[in-house]
Amino acid sequence: MRRSVWYRLAVVLCVLTVPLAAGAQAPRGEEPTLADIALRWAEGEFGSPLICQIGGEPVRGLRRLTIAPPRRREHPPVARITFVDLEAEEASRCFTELEADVPNVTGWVQIRLPGNHRADTAERDFREAMRRKRGFEFQITAGSLSIQPVTQPPTQPRAVAFTGGTAKLADIRPGTDSARLLAGFRTPRKLLLELEAKDGTQLALPLYVPEPK
Repeated sequence: MRRSVWYRLAVVLCVLTVPLAAGAQAPRGEEPTLADIALRWAEGEFGSPLICQIGGEPVRGLRRLTIAPPRRREHPPVARITFVDLEAEEASRCFTELEADVPNVTGWVQIRLPGNHRADTAERDFREAMRRKRGFEFQITAGSLSIQPVTQPPTQPRAVAFTGGTAKLADIRPGTDSARLLAGFRTPRKLLLELEAKDGTQLALPLYVPEPK
């Protein structure tokens, strides 16, 4: 039983290589804009470390999520953030070294980069945005998340509409709490995802790309 729980919580993800401007995709016949490049930069399969209390013992695991374009091409371009169920039904609580308790989150939200963007300055705009902000603030155009505290006995999840909210994604700055949390992980990418719904609900997740085995 313990082995199956560990497998579900600590499954290792494959690295998704994310090309920048050279690999950014745009509708056929069009040059990529900053919106295309920013979403391509955001793509990947990520983990966020956590600890779940199972049978009175702490078990280390991962929250998993993906950032990927939807199957149907949209204009302006969009991407989808999908949260994978923790499958921690036997846990009495889950937490991180930054937060006393963290919930199980499932569902998806769709994001886009607001504004009008020129193709001829796309690469320069991307470099400047990364230099100044280390990432981007996206608009959430659709989607909702089910947020459920991890307890025994289980409690009912709360559905939160995130349409109209924001999703910030940026490289983690050295010396921050998030950087210290991920310091022990060898990974090509470390990002901080911050979601905020219009009702004020907030989620902050330090993310990394686990090494393949």
